[in-house]
Amino acid sequence: MINRHLFSKYFRIFLALIVLTGFIRNTNAQKKISFSGMEWFVRSGGGGPGPNQWSDDTASVQVDAQGNLHMKIRREGGTWYCSEIYALKSYGYGEYKFEVSSDLEHYDPKVVVGLFTYETDDKEIDIEFARWGDLNGLPGWYTVQPYPYNSTNQSGFELGLSGQPSRHLFKWSSDSIVFQSYRPFVLTVPPMDSLIHKWTYTGTHNPPVGNERLHINFWLFQGQAPSNLKDAELVISSVHVPSTASSGTLRLVNTEILLYPNPAHNLLGINYPVTANPKISLLSITGRLICSDIHLNNAGFIDISTLENGMYLLCIQDEMNTIFKKFIKI
Repeated sequence: MINRHLFSKYFRIFLALIVLTGFIRNTNAQKKISFSGMEWFVRSGGGGPGPNQWSDDTASVQVDAQGNLHMKIRREGGTWYCSEIYALKSYGYGEYKFEVSSDLEHYDPKVVVGLFTYETDDKEIDIEFARWGDLNGLPGWYTVQPYPYNSTNQSGFELGLSGQPSRHLFKWSSDSIVFQSYRPFVLTVPPMDSLIHKWTYTGTHNPPVGNERLHINFWLFQGQAPSNLKDAELVISSVHVPSTASSGTLRLVNTEILLYPNPAHNLLGINYPVTANPKISLLSITGRLICSDIHLNNAGFIDISTLENGMYLLCIQDEMNTIFKKFIKI
């Protein structure tokens, strides 16, 4: 004869194991991607903001062969799917920088781009690009939560990008959060004419560090379909966060880079560590970009024969450093 109490006890244990196993499987099954030297979770399911439906399908979120992040708002059947990724860990105080390839100015007015840290609704630092459904609304927003919003915790601005990529960042410390947005530039210190907007928050809602996560999302205001009923795509080339440099990453050192001969006439040699793979750009002595993404010939030289005589700068960048070297064309 079956002992009902014993059966009931083991049946409850059995059910608990099923629930626990399902939980573990769901946790382990959450999709991850690698982007910009970091690990990210990809969101799926339904919920806010919006609310919206979120997809972790590669049709919605993927990193291409060049390392660019692609996120989409897309319609599948009768459902609009948005996209979001978030970092696996906290990165704390420091500078958070986003290199955005997409034209942030010309999205549908119901499309929202979010670059932000989040712990709770009251502990959130936002850079957002959205017109909040108003075609004539400002497209750029810096916000330190929580609501209500006023000039002490939010700053809106125009972009004026004319189809160009852009750089956006915030520098987070215990006593302030400094937001900045820039048009493209190659100098280590951005020239003033590349600055789009700058704003500093020094209020009482500066969140603590430790439990926040960095998020990037691409979604629809109030969960409504885009006014143009078209899919949209966000492309981000890189994200830089505090303390992510790998100890195994080669760092270019100024003394390791040699330009020769200097002065040079037709060909300029560039010698740097063989394991480095820097990006090289040519600038005027005043910092005006002349040519980007320069490649050396097989002998390690670049052709400068078409340049006018004078002094120039080479900008040499790797993942860690940006180094400038002067040379003279004769």
